[in-house]
Amino acid sequence: MRKRTEPQTPPAAREKKAPSLGFSLLVTLALCLFVALGVGPLKLNIALLLFLSWLVVAPFAAYLGYSFGELESFAYGMAKAALPPAAIIMSVGIMIATWLAAGTVPTVLVAGLSVITPKLLLLITFVLCAAVSLLMGTSWGTIGTAGVAMLGVGTGLGLNPAIVAGAIISGAYFGDKMSPMSDSTNICATITKTPLLTHIRYMFLSSGPAFLISAALYTGIGLVQGGDHYDATQVESIIASLRGMFKIDLVPILPIAVVLVMLALKKSTVLSLLLGALSAGLIAVLYQGIPLSALGGYMMDGFSVDSEDAILRSLLNRGGMKGMLTLVATFIGALGLGGILNEVGLIRPMLDALTRRVKSGRSLIVITMLITWIAVTIIATNNFAFAMIGTLFPSIYAKYNLKPENLSRTLEDCGTLGNVLVPWSVGAGFATGTLGVSALEYAPWAFQNYITPLVTLVLVFCNIKIAKIDPSRGLELQAEQEG
Repeated sequence: MRKRTEPQTPPAAREKKAPSLGFSLLVTLALCLFVALGVGPLKLNIALLLFLSWLVVAPFAAYLGYSFGELESFAYGMAKAALPPAAIIMSVGIMIATWLAAGTVPTVLVAGLSVITPKLLLLITFVLCAAVSLLMGTSWGTIGTAGVAMLGVGTGLGLNPAIVAGAIISGAYFGDKMSPMSDSTNICATITKTPLLTHIRYMFLSSGPAFLISAALYTGIGLVQGGDHYDATQVESIIASLRGMFKIDLVPILPIAVVLVMLALKKSTVLSLLLGALSAGLIAVLYQGIPLSALGGYMMDGFSVDSEDAILRSLLNRGGMKGMLTLVATFIGALGLGGILNEVGLIRPMLDALTRRVKSGRSLIVITMLITWIAVTIIATNNFAFAMIGTLFPSIYAKYNLKPENLSRTLEDCGTLGNVLVPWSVGAGFATGTLGVSALEYAPWAFQNYITPLVTLVLVFCNIKIAKIDPSRGLELQAEQEG
């Protein structure tokens, strides 16, 4: 007789453990060491490191009772947020390539090299990128258009590319932060339940003074260093070469108008950028004489010219969708890691430890700044910081008599502006890939990005313009006030 077998019952789900503060710090230290070793001595790509970080976290998560299948689910849930920025990234790559082929960027280069003086270049770059970003609502779109052009002008005028890139970053992120069309501005206002215009007005209290200070610094640096390496002969040679390669007139400028009009009509960023690329592609083929088959290659691989002039190659050989794919991979790796850390609860002990140290509304704002910086440093994208802090902190702010705009401004001051200063972040990856200048090189010169939170600290410690729910009360806990 065959032996009867009992039906198998599925194994019970493993009991999940809550991580302690020490365990949370250990995981954070392991991640930081892994990334630092990979970026530093091993010179590995940050996209690869962030993706492999899932494996670094896996043993710690397993100890807490999580399977790798569960970690995958957590990662995929968060990584879905990478799709919208990925579309923007690839659209920017396509647009840069077509704007080069159409002569759009070369026309701006010729105009800038012909008119702008080295001493005013940094100030003009800062103000121009701020204006374009304010209108477009995207720092990345600004960096990929006006930023690329102004870096070319600055290089042609003999300025240090790192300083020019710093001015580009400062202006682009000021405009992005203050634009009602910016995704980060809308996200922070929505998550914290702050009216959009209230959020923007409140941010101007810190961003406005920082803008004036940054403008003064760029003016001073330009006046001191602007003419040190200026070579009029080289500039004339670059202009002559560009005029020999492209038709330089008003026609190549039309794609810029297309993008600005579309954004002014509040059309989607991706649609605006792709139509800007399409119009540039038509000009490249019908006006500049670029073969249609070559245009397709440029859109995928980036525009390219064969020139003995190294400066000319650095100005024109860039763009393309393929060059942006590594950045898309960085997004997926970073957001996936963020989803794992969030769902497993590995960040929560540090968050709780910091919030327990809150003594007043002022210390709460300072601790929020610290937590935001830690979040964008570990996770490499500000979206995770916005989602985590913006969701958990509004009730805490209310307990300390603080209106939600205090939280929304802090998130932008440290998250939006701080992310691009972290060398392994997605923001820095885009800026470096587009401008060809590393974060370590441009960060010291991105004045707007670190002066803004310093101004916020001054406002907080001097008790200037801190929005209170009840103006008659201080910034202590409600219970303490009533007691």
